[in-house]
Amino acid sequence: MKAEQLLQAVAEGRAVHGEDLSGQDLSGADLRGADLSGCNFSGCNLRDAKLADANLSGCNFSKADLRGADLMRANLSNADLTDAKLRRANLTASIRIGAKIKKWGLKGAYIAGPTAYVE
Repeated sequence: MKAEQLLQAVAEGRAVHGEDLSGQDLSGADLRGADLSGCNFSGCNLRDAKLADANLSGCNFSKADLRGADLMRANLSNADLTDAKLRRANLTASIRIGAKIKKWGLKGAYIAGPTAYVE
C-alpha cells in the first residue's frame, strides 16, 4: 500500500489492517484515531506524525523514525519498536503492554503512565 492510499483510507474512516507500508514517507501525516493494527511501518519516516488515539497494536515499527510523533493514548500493545527513533515523541497514556523495545532512541521523549514491556 502506498502512503497516499493509506491517507485516503484514514480520511474516509476505513480500518487498514496488516498492510505493508515499509519505507514509506508519512512525515507529518494525520492518522489520529485510525485503526492500523498489524501494519508494517518498518523503516518508515513518521516524523511529527499525529497518531494520537490510533490502534497500532501488533504493528512493526522497527527502525522507524517517530521523532516528534504524537502517540498520546495510542494502542501500541504487542508492537515491535526495535531500533525505533522516538526522540521528542509523546507517549503519554499510550498502551505499551507486550511491546518490543530493544534499542529505543528515547532522548527527550515524554512517557507517563504504568506499562509492562517485554524484551
